This record gives sequence, structure tokens and C-alpha cells, in this order.
Amino acid sequence: MMDELLQAVARGANLSPEQAALAVAAMLRFFTARLPSALVGELHARLGPRMPNAAAAPDVPDAPDAPGRAAPLASSARRPPQP
Repeated sequence: MMDELLQAVARGANLSPEQAALAVAAMLRFFTARLPSALVGELHARLGPRMPNAAAAPDVPDAPDAPGRAAPLASSARRPPQP
């Protein structure tokens, strides 16, 4: 499914495959920083293996109230907001 996503981004935004990979990697890091771990784990499980050049994309800064980048949890319970 990751290949399909990369192709759709490349086609839809008229990007090269490399640019599409960078855009998708940035989007995934954004979601990882802001969504509950259970949702991030589900997203990664459905998309398949990590992209080989995901580390090459620039970092997306974390929001002050971001839940962090914890490992995916088995439950779908949301974490309480951090003070």
C-alpha cells in the first residue's frame, strides 16, 4: 500500500518519486507526533514497511502539546493531555 500512496502523491501533486517519498515521510512524521500511538501503529501496519529514504526528509517540529513519539500501543485508548 505504501507504493500506491507514493504513486498517488507523485501523480496528484506532479512530483518526482523522490519528492513524493519526502512528502509522505514528512506527513507520517507529522501524524506520528500528533496522533495517539494506537492510530499511528495502525497506520504504519496498514501502509507496510518503512520507506528507505524516510530519514532524508526534513523534520516536522513537534507541537507543544504533542503526545510524543511513543511506540504503538495495542489498545486504542487515548492518552490524557499533557500539562
